[in-house]
Amino acid sequence: MATGKPVIGTNVGGIPDQIIDGYNGFLVPPRDPEAIAQKILYLVEKPEKSREMGKNARQVVEEKFNIEKRIDKIIEIYQQLSEK
Repeated sequence: MATGKPVIGTNVGGIPDQIIDGYNGFLVPPRDPEAIAQKILYLVEKPEKSREMGKNARQVVEEKFNIEKRIDKIIEIYQQLSEK
């Protein structure tokens, strides 16, 4: 996602928190190589959609994993806790 490419991940753990199915990548069932292959083919056959999803992926990374924003959020949490 950080490189501006759509991603394909399994629908387990924290992965669905990062991948928005059909927006910045695809979620597939675990241990389903056919589903992964189908999504790869889809991205290869639809380069415009792949580029769009890649841009969305990069945007999600910039929003969720920007170090300055994360530091600000941590400081905000500490300030809220110290006020209690």
